[in-house]
Amino acid sequence: GNAYVMAPRERAARGQGHQAWALLAAGLCLVSASSGVAMMGSILGTSRRFAPSFCRLLNRKGAETVLRRAERLGQPTQRGLSVAPLPGRDIRKRLLATSAGQSVSDPPAGEWAFRASCLGCEGALSGHIYLDPNGRAAYVADGVQIVGRGVGHWATGGNVVALELDVYQYATAAAQIPEKPHRFRGVWEVNGSPTGPQQGDWFLCPEGEETPRLVGGLDAAANTMDLLPLAMSGTAAAGPAPRVAPAVRDEAMAALDAQRDLRATPDGFSAEERLAPYKVSDMPNVYYIPNWISPEEEADFTDVADGDLRAWEEMKTRSSQEWGAGDRCECGRGLRRMPLPPRQQRLADALHQLGIFDGALSPMNSIRINGYRPGQGIFPHCDGPVYYPKVAILSLGSPCLFSFYPRSGSEDCMKWDPANDVPGGFEGKQKPQVTLLLEPRSLLVFSHDAFWHHRHGIDETASDTIPADLANLEQAAALGYKPGDVIQRSRRVSFTMRHLLPRCACQG
Repeated sequence: GNAYVMAPRERAARGQGHQAWALLAAGLCLVSASSGVAMMGSILGTSRRFAPSFCRLLNRKGAETVLRRAERLGQPTQRGLSVAPLPGRDIRKRLLATSAGQSVSDPPAGEWAFRASCLGCEGALSGHIYLDPNGRAAYVADGVQIVGRGVGHWATGGNVVALELDVYQYATAAAQIPEKPHRFRGVWEVNGSPTGPQQGDWFLCPEGEETPRLVGGLDAAANTMDLLPLAMSGTAAAGPAPRVAPAVRDEAMAALDAQRDLRATPDGFSAEERLAPYKVSDMPNVYYIPNWISPEEEADFTDVADGDLRAWEEMKTRSSQEWGAGDRCECGRGLRRMPLPPRQQRLADALHQLGIFDGALSPMNSIRINGYRPGQGIFPHCDGPVYYPKVAILSLGSPCLFSFYPRSGSEDCMKWDPANDVPGGFEGKQKPQVTLLLEPRSLLVFSHDAFWHHRHGIDETASDTIPADLANLEQAAALGYKPGDVIQRSRRVSFTMRHLLPRCACQG
């Protein structure tokens, strides 16, 4: 009955497992960046100089935005841009296991001010959760120090509520951000008033089939003012010591387990597993998909790029357009995110269906369109911490060679190189480590180590010579290319698609 509880000393005996727990605790403590009381003060003070009712409306809007993104994953996209949807995406199905006579519009459905501790870190998660009447759930973090959101589902029976969330959260000023979300569960008994302050247990769900582990407590209340006394008491971080009886907890966990196929991030193939047939070279996390779109779609997206010639910005090495990000937010901490135009949103929907980007937690929300004339290229660079560490590049028009370079130790340089219009730090003497031929209509995806540590670039030349060590030589040979062949460039257009990281909580 105590499989959900494991003390830190017992975890230490697990060796590597203990290290993983320690890293999680360190990461969430870094994110919280203060005690729970101070975090609540930031919620009620400098981060929200508005009435609590306005805060609730603002956070509910953000939560509903996250839920809409998640729901869009279950909708098909146009031919040629996507594979079949992942299993379990129909999150519109009813999730509630309500007790007899309970209306789905009654509490606990609705919005709750919320905070949870993790391995002694008070207020590691702090914000609002929104429990949709149809059983969906969303989390939006509050405060100036963290950006976080989560999606999942919830169930209730009798006076017990169970919640599962996949949470993606990081400090607003963090240079290194998480690679993927953490899955948590919360269980609490509704005591007294259905909307009054509630307390329960908070669990981390390890990867695989390992039993969820109690890592702290959770507090929830109808609004932040009602939550403040619980935050000041500090009881959520006193454990992990269970507040919910084992029999009640087990019943709640079973209710969530019965809904595995309705998770916001369903079990099954990961993006890396799906992309495995397209892996090229020994460099980790680099995938190349030839003929990802049709010739008709290539013409359509070229028309998107040239639809408004005034949108092109002439740079020293290329022409460029930026979609999905606008001017700096009024708070001064991030960029204002703008919606993608409908024709470009099709690309986002397809990448979400493939699982390349998480449509709810880290959606593809930024497209840079680059135009290259013969003789133009882009100087080797790393994109830096402005974006989630993953990029998908769609090539249109002329083929060209695209290279990754060895690690140099200066990849974290954030100084801009005005001569080459890229982030600086490249020494210019390195030989490429991996070179690919980017054919028209192909999709290149790379992430994590390749994103963080290996600069990428395109030589400024009017022609390319196929090297003997071309990483995707097999695909190039299918088109009739062989080592030594010279390809004369014509105009090339690329769509560089990424997740622009929010650096403030102003827009949900």
